[in-house]
Amino acid sequence: MRTRISITVYVATALIILFAVSQATADEQVTKSFPKKDRIVIETVSGNCLIMKGESDKIDVEVVYDYDPEDSYEPRMKESTSTLRLSEKMYESNSGSSSWTVTVPDDVDVDFSSASGSFTVQDLKGEFSVSTASGDVELEDCSGQFKLSSASGHVFLINCQGDFDASSASGDVKAEDCEGRFELSSASGDVDVRKVTVSEESNFSSASGDAYVIVAATPQVDFEVSSASGSATLDYDGNPIKGQFEFRAKTHGGDIECPFAFDTEKTIRRHGEKYLVKTATKDTDTPQISIGTSSGRAELRK
Repeated sequence: MRTRISITVYVATALIILFAVSQATADEQVTKSFPKKDRIVIETVSGNCLIMKGESDKIDVEVVYDYDPEDSYEPRMKESTSTLRLSEKMYESNSGSSSWTVTVPDDVDVDFSSASGSFTVQDLKGEFSVSTASGDVELEDCSGQFKLSSASGHVFLINCQGDFDASSASGDVKAEDCEGRFELSSASGDVDVRKVTVSEESNFSSASGDAYVIVAATPQVDFEVSSASGSATLDYDGNPIKGQFEFRAKTHGGDIECPFAFDTEKTIRRHGEKYLVKTATKDTDTPQISIGTSSGRAELRK
């Protein structure tokens, strides 16, 4: 029995080493450095991209790739006085993967687009414009202006500050511990927002998913939480509730819930459908906050 175990361990270890060696020899790597630019434009086909903050003003670029056939892929890097352009060239049908790591200083604007690549940014200040078809988008510990979109991937915002315009067609849009102006939307995914501070007029919406917002502090500005066929929920998480609230839901199929009494109630027509609209004022008539749904639930939570 001891002999069998020893042989098994030996074979397994040998296979692991062989796999590691084969991977190391298969991957190609290109590394280059550039002086600081005002803008970086990154266009990948399927390559993922990670942007990190560097300790100097220079820009370091590393791309690791493994494609079959070997000569079917080319990473390209082109610089001008103010702009660095990174891209991928596919010469024929192939299989494989690529990964870009770009280290930059603060205040460099980043434009990223990809067919299936994901995009991640950590600990940076700047202006970010991101568009991907099926990849995910994730920003953590960043500040600035954000215009982010994914067709079928998810968008994640973690501990960020600034002006957010983020959307996904069929993926989720999630934000946590963020502060600023928000324009977050999804067509068939959820908009899930937790512990956010809304500092400017904002909108959180989903077409067929749920829109759920937990505020970190009592809002002082107008904003809306809405869903067409899902639920729209605003959770104050124990913070004082103040302002004028309007709730909207279809008279048949929709539902409205509020922890205190309503002031007014009426029925309106919207897009050919009957909606029930209820209002409630708590302490003051500002800010004005709207919570709406068609066939889901419009709810305010303490």
